[in-house]
Amino acid sequence: MRLFRKFKNTIGDQLKKGLSNKECERAIGLGLTIGVFPIMGFSTPMNSLGAYLFKLNMAVVLAANFSIGFLKVLLIYPFLRVGEWMWGAEPLTLNLVQLTQQFFNDWVGTLQEFGLSFIHAMMGWTVCAPVLYLLFCLLAKPIIRSVQIAYRVGMDSYQKLN
Repeated sequence: MRLFRKFKNTIGDQLKKGLSNKECERAIGLGLTIGVFPIMGFSTPMNSLGAYLFKLNMAVVLAANFSIGFLKVLLIYPFLRVGEWMWGAEPLTLNLVQLTQQFFNDWVGTLQEFGLSFIHAMMGWTVCAPVLYLLFCLLAKPIIRSVQIAYRVGMDSYQKLN
């Protein structure tokens, strides 16, 4: 909850500084889409580069990226399965917990042993990314509206006190 609150506060701060709703939607869409990239440690640099290249608000992109970590872990397995299906590969039999533990204990060895599985997961994400981006942009609209309402209510209360 605390992370989501920080995410909403970041959006509210940027909207107060003049960020348009459309720009905010695009920034949230990019941050969330790249935020679920299935390989750990790559989403922040990828989001930073994407925000720079597409001239999006870096604070909103990175706040979205950091708020989606829980979903990233949940989507690794489906992305892997989509990629395996696309390549006609045998499904990986190691479960995600074991793979994650092995990755953190010996990431070089894990890359050598499971490199093709990582490629499968990245391919699955690549195929799903355009749909995810559109979905996340659509989901961003009510988030932005709720932030705007919360900030208006907060500002009205503040003005009444002064």
